Amino acid sequence: MKTLSRRERERQEHVRYILDVAGRMFAKRGFFKVTMKEIAERAEFALGTVYSFFKGKQNLYQQVIEQKVDELVEAVSNAMACETSPVLIIKGFIEAKLRFFFENLDFVRLYLVEMHGPPLHGERAMSLALQNKYRAVLASVSRAIERGMSDGTFAQASPKALTTALDGQTSAIVFSWLRDISPDSPEKEIQAAEHIFLNGALARPESRAVSNGNQE
Repeated sequence: MKTLSRRERERQEHVRYILDVAGRMFAKRGFFKVTMKEIAERAEFALGTVYSFFKGKQNLYQQVIEQKVDELVEAVSNAMACETSPVLIIKGFIEAKLRFFFENLDFVRLYLVEMHGPPLHGERAMSLALQNKYRAVLASVSRAIERGMSDGTFAQASPKALTTALDGQTSAIVFSWLRDISPDSPEKEIQAAEHIFLNGALARPESRAVSNGNQE
């Protein structure tokens, strides 16, 4: 592995710090209300120095999004890779995703805009490569569910549909933290998400059949 020079290490530290400052400002005030001059002043860098790291505000915003999505994908992927059974892989996904967003609530606002709002200047800041990285994570979840169905752990259903439901369920919890007062820790939400999803997905041969809303 190539050792970075002191100057390059300092440069990377400066870039990370500016991205952190800019991310909080974008999340609080929105992309259009924040200027590069304000970001430079808040980060305590000369405006020219900030422009030496980033081509402009759009480029800076894009790097903010990319850095955080990369961190999210890495956190969730690592958590899932540490487990072997389908149930533990699902739990790893739930815990890592919720814990990451709990620790990065400012980013949730940017994530909402990026995923559900109109694109800036006609294009998404999240590159197709990053979108594909997250899709790859969901594909791993789907494979774990499919494997759980094969060994009888999970009831038979559409793995893709269950994966979509799990991703939507965890995202809904994250978004609720923006509307309400966020909890002191994400533990209860993690446990609730695991309970709701797994109790709905686990096979229960002994459970009573339900037909037309009436138990037999």
